[in-house]
Amino acid sequence: MNAYKKFSYFYDEVMQDLDYYLWSEFTEKFTKPDDSILDLACGSGTFLTIMNLHGYKTTGLDLSESIIEIAKEKAKLNRLDIPFYVMDMTCFQLPESFDVITCFFDSINFIENKDDLKKMFNSVYKHLKKGGYFLFDTFSKFMLNEYKDNLIDEDYQTFKIKWKTKAISNKKIMHDIKIDDFDQIYNEKYYEYYYDLNDFDLTGFDIVKIIGDFNDDLEQDDERILYALRKK
Repeated sequence: MNAYKKFSYFYDEVMQDLDYYLWSEFTEKFTKPDDSILDLACGSGTFLTIMNLHGYKTTGLDLSESIIEIAKEKAKLNRLDIPFYVMDMTCFQLPESFDVITCFFDSINFIENKDDLKKMFNSVYKHLKKGGYFLFDTFSKFMLNEYKDNLIDEDYQTFKIKWKTKAISNKKIMHDIKIDDFDQIYNEKYYEYYYDLNDFDLTGFDIVKIIGDFNDDLEQDDERILYALRKK
């Protein structure tokens, strides 16, 4: 599994234009007041912070120890009580079950193979209450083509970043990230894998909704596909 290292400390600034409220609004279509939410691959905790401020009981889990440290600090600064765990989302074990489990920002695409993908769905199923929802997204085939050979070259106030994406195969993308903080240069590589509905083990789940780009339908040129599953 991929786990952010030094990139964790630059993540929020690089992703500052990401509209987290699109994901919170999507999630709230499947929740009721006071629901418990577990966010897999929670990153720096921005989504969970928003959901907690909206009145939900939130818990976060991520494989990256460095980004969990940032998430904990963010919750502390906002005076929020959010438990965070450093765990692999494909085989996590927690002492409670949840009304909703989320996995957003194409985090599922970081899972390396179908066996681990199946383990993840099994872990989610075990930790969901009956009738609970599993909400997640993946990048689309359209976005996969956009990723084939792309470069982001940006200057920020305290660092510069070159982020190159390159197709390794028709289902595997490499992210080559180089960060220069004017003191040291960090270079990290991460990999994502294309999955579609046929790759998911839906045993014990009903499909409630599949949409693209937060719209009411799914089009060929949508970049992100959102899924809502319900535990039977």
